[in-house]
Amino acid sequence: MRNRQIKLLEQLIRIPNPSGYEEQIAKFIQEQLIEYLPKKNVTIDFQNNVIATIEGTTDKTIMIDAHSDEIGFIVNNISAEGIISINYIGGGDSTILSARDLVILTDKGKINAVVDRKHAHLVDDEDDENIYSITEAPVDIGIRKKKQVEKLVKIGDPVVYRPSFNHLVGDFYSGYGFDDKAGCFILIEAIREIVTSGKKPNANLVFVFSSQEETGATKARPLVRKYKPDMFIEVDVTFATDYLDFNGSMEREAGRCHLGKGIVIYRGCDIDKESVKALNAIAIKNKIKIQYQASTGGIGYNSTEMAGENMGVRALILGIPLRNMHTPVETINTVDLNEAVKLLKHFVQYQKLEKLL
Repeated sequence: MRNRQIKLLEQLIRIPNPSGYEEQIAKFIQEQLIEYLPKKNVTIDFQNNVIATIEGTTDKTIMIDAHSDEIGFIVNNISAEGIISINYIGGGDSTILSARDLVILTDKGKINAVVDRKHAHLVDDEDDENIYSITEAPVDIGIRKKKQVEKLVKIGDPVVYRPSFNHLVGDFYSGYGFDDKAGCFILIEAIREIVTSGKKPNANLVFVFSSQEETGATKARPLVRKYKPDMFIEVDVTFATDYLDFNGSMEREAGRCHLGKGIVIYRGCDIDKESVKALNAIAIKNKIKIQYQASTGGIGYNSTEMAGENMGVRALILGIPLRNMHTPVETINTVDLNEAVKLLKHFVQYQKLEKLL
């Protein structure tokens, strides 16, 4: 992956944007896109969805979505002792909360915080891992007393894990927020590739960087009703199963999926079968790495959620292999991101695309 692409990926990752607080990342994405598209073709609505449009050669429309929000927390109480309580925005795992670095996003700027943990030498039972439920996790900014803390932090302030972006070995990177900033990266790069190719797509394209997916209240739905796409493609992370699974249980549950082996195409319930066949043919012809996972229906992606809108919308899912989902150490392989960019570009320029729609 080129240095320019790594820089873009890191910039996306380092923007804190819990669900419902996507203003900053929406503006950043818009700034990136107007380098390739006219300003009038890139808008941000009041719900912080970014919408980018490219005119095609037919009257068919494809909506391609990646959600811009990440999991996070929100301040829901400040005790008399100045201890801050938080709750989840979106999903979460309380077993990884203890002794974590956090950042509180206040009206006055960022406030560093930690989740406290009992001293290791004072833990009586070595099996006591000091695990808190989310409402028990004591968030500490150092100072004490309610009035002092309230001068800096307010009820309703969003909270995130400290943003991180780390190169591991080879094409592997870890960090917080690849779900789904990796998808946002793919859409930005696909737009760049489509525009610079000089070849119009064979359908009108509506790229959406949608807000509030992690809360289950995605704001992509009003856009589907507005633009009435014939197809909705979701680009989001999926379960890698090539780690921490010595007895194979995770692979049996989610399917075989390895980092660096290509983008995942979902097959099965709610997925448009003829388009999957076309994607497979395109991948073979252009030597694009792909993998498959199964859709049992109702698997939580925006595209399958939108399949029943209007008079029915054809749905596809491109899954980005990800380890350690919804943690500060989510891990990807950049090979998979580049394969997704190539697949999207060739798909929207596919000569028989209109027949699929």
